[in-house]
Amino acid sequence: MNPVGASSVVFVTLSGLFWGGWLVGSQTPQGQEALAKAYAAYTAEELAGEEQDLFAPNALRALVCGVGAGPESREARPCLAVAAAGRLFIVDAGSGAALALDRRAVQLGRLEAVLLTGADPVRAADLDELWVRAASPRNERPLPVYGPADSHAVVEGLNMALAAQGVPGGLQPWAPAPEPGQSVIVFEGDGLRVSAFTTETDAFKGRVGYRFDYRGRSLVIAGDGRAEWAQAAADADVVMHGAQSQMLAQLHQDDIATPFEVATAAKTAGAGMLVLTGVDPNPMIAEFQVREAKQAGLSDVVAGRSGLLLELPLTSREVNVRPL
Repeated sequence: MNPVGASSVVFVTLSGLFWGGWLVGSQTPQGQEALAKAYAAYTAEELAGEEQDLFAPNALRALVCGVGAGPESREARPCLAVAAAGRLFIVDAGSGAALALDRRAVQLGRLEAVLLTGADPVRAADLDELWVRAASPRNERPLPVYGPADSHAVVEGLNMALAAQGVPGGLQPWAPAPEPGQSVIVFEGDGLRVSAFTTETDAFKGRVGYRFDYRGRSLVIAGDGRAEWAQAAADADVVMHGAQSQMLAQLHQDDIATPFEVATAAKTAGAGMLVLTGVDPNPMIAEFQVREAKQAGLSDVVAGRSGLLLELPLTSREVNVRPL
């Protein structure tokens, strides 16, 4: 039996024993307490194992820790976590991002930087909570926050709010300001390169996307742009992008790209897989969005629900998709 299968059997067995009271002595308070401790220890061990796997150097990984496309979304909590070379990057810090990562035992002490794809408050709603949770493990070193130029004011405002509460301002804003068609490197080390890019339309709207290249594997996170990023996403293994169906885009009167437009751009760029990170929480509508994307001729399209984990192993061209 493989490790995952064996682990599942242990979990089911412990669950049955705990709730059914089938172990000798489990009917007593002492027995129930012993079972509860065993159950808690098992759960902690499993979560620690997942966290260890997340930062293993054998793959580039991305976790959907929040969903939502744009400030008009009913579920506007955008958050993606990327792990590579033992480091953690958070792309957009929507409301509840820190709690979502904590629930999945993702240690924020490894947090290298927060990358904002836009300057709207929706994407920075949990920046202060991320800083508070990451400050102690990081020895209170400043936390870099990259984003478009307008995000500077948002970050400085949070620093002022933290200072008013007696917390030293630990958020360090920096706008990479890439030119359309010319990426800017925001991090490089241990085989990992993170670069920021924009397009003609997105530069005007104050939007930035990011590309992660790690030892031959590549991941592009394009925010909610207008899907004009074919050059930046050239031959990427995975593109992650927010999108709304044509009907919803017209209803909200916004300029977020449709699934068809996003998939067309991904196919043009030669991307292997498209993950729609702004899918509707309604499963039926989300499925409709995936089908709309596939009409562009891109067969590998996935709905990026919260808790979805992507693994890009360094030893193959596969992309493994599973919940965390």
